[in-house]
Amino acid sequence: MKNKLFTLFGTFLTVLFIIFVANSTKVLAAESPFPYESTNAGNYIGNGVANGDTYNYSYTSTSQIPVDSEGFVNYQDQAYVKKTVKANPQKQGLFDVTLDIKGNQLPHPPLDVVLVIDYSSSMQGEKLTNTLKGLQEFGTELGDSLSNGVVQIGIVAYNRDMYSTNGFTNDMNELQNFLTSTAQSHTGTFIQKGLIAGQELLLNQGRPNAEKILIHIGDGSANRSYLPAVGATSYPNTGEITDYNGFHTANYVKDFQTTSEKFNTSDTISDSNGTKVEKEIVTDATLGTTVALKESGITTYSIGTAPTARGEYIARNIADKESHYRPIDENLLELGDALKTIINAVTKTIPNGTVTDPMGKDILLQGSGNFSKTNYSATGWKKDSDGNWQSTKVLTRNLEVNEQNQVITLSNFALGANERITVTYQIRLNTEATDFKGEFWYFCNQRTTLDPTSTGSSLLDFPIPSIKAPTVKLSLEKQWKDAPEAVIPDKIDYQVIRTPLITPAAWTASDTLSLTKEKNFKATLSTVPILSVNNDLPLYNNAGETISYSVNEVNIPEGFDFSLNQENNHFTLINTYKETSTSTTESSSSESTSQSSTSDSNSSESSTTVVTSTESTVIETSESSRKPAVIKTTSASGKSYPKTNDERASKIWMLIGTSLLGASLYLLKKFN
Repeated sequence: MKNKLFTLFGTFLTVLFIIFVANSTKVLAAESPFPYESTNAGNYIGNGVANGDTYNYSYTSTSQIPVDSEGFVNYQDQAYVKKTVKANPQKQGLFDVTLDIKGNQLPHPPLDVVLVIDYSSSMQGEKLTNTLKGLQEFGTELGDSLSNGVVQIGIVAYNRDMYSTNGFTNDMNELQNFLTSTAQSHTGTFIQKGLIAGQELLLNQGRPNAEKILIHIGDGSANRSYLPAVGATSYPNTGEITDYNGFHTANYVKDFQTTSEKFNTSDTISDSNGTKVEKEIVTDATLGTTVALKESGITTYSIGTAPTARGEYIARNIADKESHYRPIDENLLELGDALKTIINAVTKTIPNGTVTDPMGKDILLQGSGNFSKTNYSATGWKKDSDGNWQSTKVLTRNLEVNEQNQVITLSNFALGANERITVTYQIRLNTEATDFKGEFWYFCNQRTTLDPTSTGSSLLDFPIPSIKAPTVKLSLEKQWKDAPEAVIPDKIDYQVIRTPLITPAAWTASDTLSLTKEKNFKATLSTVPILSVNNDLPLYNNAGETISYSVNEVNIPEGFDFSLNQENNHFTLINTYKETSTSTTESSSSESTSQSSTSDSNSSESSTTVVTSTESTVIETSESSRKPAVIKTTSASGKSYPKTNDERASKIWMLIGTSLLGASLYLLKKFN
């Protein structure tokens, strides 16, 4: 006996455990550090906090997920992210989702930067204006790094001649004055002279402990070069110089007569110091210097200003790696952006960020398909000297926000220390979906990630919030007016109707339901069947408009009129028994019966009075009457009213009796 009880108890516990596991499972987004729950209450993040119809991550530190003092998830002090949702206070059913991203300063030594600028005869007017503007934007992007002396800048400008700042500064006005007052535009493109001067400035006047960066700005169309040094070694090109656009260098030298007045030129000029040579000689000499420059330990970048095929060959090889080359327009409108991109990669932990943010199941992104600036807000923030966040347009000037198939992409932004951006957009829950669940948590998004470098090498996850939508309950009751009990049916049928709706395919009328006499013709509905599947009843539609529910009785019993009384979501279905008019023959017969009954009333122990008119039938039965009067009543149209329970029961008993009698006769005949 004990073993049986033990077995039963163990089985009971096992069943409970299976039910618990089935209704409370943990899900984890692919490679996400955050735990997510999936239960009967919905889908939501672990360690979260519910507030009304929103559910957000708590942003409290755990051993697995550190959070900084400002409530951001901290990814190794390089990137900080936060994602939250809140109900919009002005519009029902609308939610504001905010992406919040913060950067940091890359740990690095001081930076000495030299800009080597092609300052040929075209460097005037619009090109010079754009160069000065780009330089100013470069200084603004450097911000604190420039003002506190971590970064200092020098400039070499070249054409047939060379001009240098002969030192470094952190004063951008001083650099701009150098370009407008000291440097002069002339003919000739002596790239080699500019590169060697930039190298000497970095090596001879740069700080010993500083990282050294050279940025060349020009179209790469070299037309002058130094003569090789006497006895200079010729090196075979084994990959030091990369082929581009069909150009190839077989051999190169790295030592040149930089102090000689003599030079080679690919152009026809009047200067007697120049020797006319083929373009390949000038090209190979220039590229030999780029090899020596890289070998000196200087990090080199190249900004190609609308180069020709040959110019691109040279410009690309000035950069020490392919990713350090940036092409821009001929008039240098994009110079500021190119310079910022270069320096951000050196100084900022998010040098070129991309966020990918897909919407969750049954989430409706507002503006999807035509997503524009009216559908989101983007704000840049910088901390002031007191540590307070102040909005700034600088950080979002180049931010790109795109959307396709309900996936938002943020790109082209850079964030360093004390810099952040926020982007807010709006969503709704698809309450008109056929499988909508009320008071059930829905993920706002699928896996959302930040790629700090836009290379795919590192994806950092945002915590995913959830939302839910409220539902309504409908209460129904039936009232019968002026209806004898005998004519009230066992049930009545009805449908639930709703409007307005946004989605054309959303249901507008439920399957047919019933109110029954057994349940006193009352019901409370929290779901209704649609194609035999129960659906919850949302408070509002996909535009946030409150849904108006109504009830429509179907198959109204004959002889009744229907009306509906609604108070909020309480519905009273009223069936009023219609007064009837009988035929002339029946009226005469009834009158005769009435007269006969009246004449015999004095001798009867009980009396029944029937009063008939062409509009109604009233039946009055005295308390002493032992047998109720059975009267067949028809409407003026001659249609029969619904059968009473007594009549149906009598027929059933007659059928049973007949069947028993027939069976008895059959058996009697068989055995006889």
